[in-house]
Amino acid sequence: MDFVVGDLVRQGFGFANPNHAAAAICAAFPFCWGWGGAAGVRALPARGALRWCGRVAGVALCVMLAMTYSRTGMAVLAMEAAVLWWCEMVASKAEAALPHPLRLCSGRRWNAVPTIWGIILTVCLACVAAWWMWPRLALDGAVMNRPKIWLAGLRLFAVNPLGVGFGTAGEIASAFMLPDGITVRTLVNSHLTLLAEMGAFVGGAWLAFIALALCVGWRMRRTWVAFAGLAVSAFSASVFDWHVLFDFKEMGGYGTVNFVLAWGLFTAFVVMGVAMMAVWGRRCFTQRCGEAEGAESFRLGGVRRRVLTVGCLAVGLCAVVVCFRSDDTPRVEGEYVVCGRRWNAVPTVPSVYRDEGWSLKAVAKRFPDGARFCIRPGVPANAEDSGEVWLFGDAAEAAWRFPAARLTLVSPPEFFDPPTNAVVVAECSFRQD
Repeated sequence: MDFVVGDLVRQGFGFANPNHAAAAICAAFPFCWGWGGAAGVRALPARGALRWCGRVAGVALCVMLAMTYSRTGMAVLAMEAAVLWWCEMVASKAEAALPHPLRLCSGRRWNAVPTIWGIILTVCLACVAAWWMWPRLALDGAVMNRPKIWLAGLRLFAVNPLGVGFGTAGEIASAFMLPDGITVRTLVNSHLTLLAEMGAFVGGAWLAFIALALCVGWRMRRTWVAFAGLAVSAFSASVFDWHVLFDFKEMGGYGTVNFVLAWGLFTAFVVMGVAMMAVWGRRCFTQRCGEAEGAESFRLGGVRRRVLTVGCLAVGLCAVVVCFRSDDTPRVEGEYVVCGRRWNAVPTVPSVYRDEGWSLKAVAKRFPDGARFCIRPGVPANAEDSGEVWLFGDAAEAAWRFPAARLTLVSPPEFFDPPTNAVVVAECSFRQD
């Protein structure tokens, strides 16, 4: 599937989604700015050559980023440039102890000049790229619909804190919580998608990993900025597409190249986070075992920061559950999702099953007062033979499993012989195109 802007095709450079390529490009920028003897890299014999390699790589990355036409990528690049510039100026003052942050340092001290000039060059090229991709800067539906999708995800998590099931959050939100015209596969936010699908324990652990890495890894400035850029990119797009990452059989249907690149980006993100926490842990161990003054206070201060970070995250998740909980939000019960006002007032509601030809959203339109929908196509083995049962499409072939139920068959297969307890309804207008 090609992503286009007018008559131009957005380039993904191996990724199925250009936004994922833009996230990977932005993560590489901090390591190119001031490459060779700058921003924490000690002087090397070929420092000049490395600097020029960094500049050439920065220019090439700017061109590649412009070819993705990614608005998120441009915003993340601006954030990374501002944060790294500020970090370099602060570090230059603190470690070089010089009156002017742009003054060239010598020896093993930090050298901010190449990095800052590299950032200036990158920002200038980014301005040219922004002019090039001006048509993409309009506030279209892809931008305006995201707050609605994120709000639906928060409400879904608030009612189902243990998760709605892997790969189902986007479909449930599209069917019951988003207006017509908005259909999503994920919640367009990797962190929120994981939280809503896998629940507070898995999603909370993932958010705690990110928060702790950002809290303790600030001394590794370039890695910290690249890690933060990827985290922000994953916040505004499904950079870490969990359904694709863990679909080892079909690879999400996007091919081997995208699957390998997606795993490479995810692995790089995890490695950067682990490296920042490992460096902080080694520093704590060295300070604790050494005899330097203030070592114990440094160690205890780091532990307090970690505990405070995890505590604030837990309080935030609890606040989401309290503030976004609503009675009209779909509730997941095993393989079923119960929606509508009736689930809170009426003990029994219709059970609805469908085949692959019917989307959950198309079926849900038939039941404005609510029903008990099977999330995935087909009829599960534990389906209850009681009450009112609706079978859509080829799911009617399982009608023999409900001899005691009041059956309604919607558009059953041709030449299908319905049982005596079934009513046949032809409603092809509800079928998904």
